[in-house]
Amino acid sequence: MKHLPPTYITVHAAATYPSMDIGVKDIQQWHLDRGWSDIGYHWVIRRDGTLERGRPEYRVGAHVGSNNTGNIGICMAGGLKEGTKDTPEDNFTKEQYTTLTKFLTKKIKEYPGVKLMGHNDFSRYTKRGCPCFNQHVYFDWLRASMNALYKPHDWYDQFKFDWHRSSPDAWNIPDNFYEAVDKQ
Repeated sequence: MKHLPPTYITVHAAATYPSMDIGVKDIQQWHLDRGWSDIGYHWVIRRDGTLERGRPEYRVGAHVGSNNTGNIGICMAGGLKEGTKDTPEDNFTKEQYTTLTKFLTKKIKEYPGVKLMGHNDFSRYTKRGCPCFNQHVYFDWLRASMNALYKPHDWYDQFKFDWHRSSPDAWNIPDNFYEAVDKQ
């Protein structure tokens, strides 16, 4: 099976505390310490929303066991409740969600038909908390947003349109929008 174009894009959490500002270099060192050849993820989103390149996309990743071929992995720093050992928590920043939304939107356009997955969507990993948020609701919001007839130019901005609290149906569509569409 060819690795690119991908069949999947898988979202992960780093299982780190929100107080930990980690990035590619940190995760790469953790993976090298485990005997891996490189960082397992292709991309990492830091707490401030910075997108960092990990393993090149043309190389098979090491992030979903036997499902790495044809699978691009993106990991967000965070996901673990502060002070616990293994309690998943949606503690990602708005900047991280904005970056994730922009990234996935670009990749969906680049690779039409790609399936969005969370780490725990793969059968061997269903009991894991990763990616530590309700990815199904988020993916539905993302698809609806991308397909919306009318959307603000900054619809991906989590400071304005937080997917946790709103849906594209709740956007403030101008009163005369539908009249303008009917006239076309």
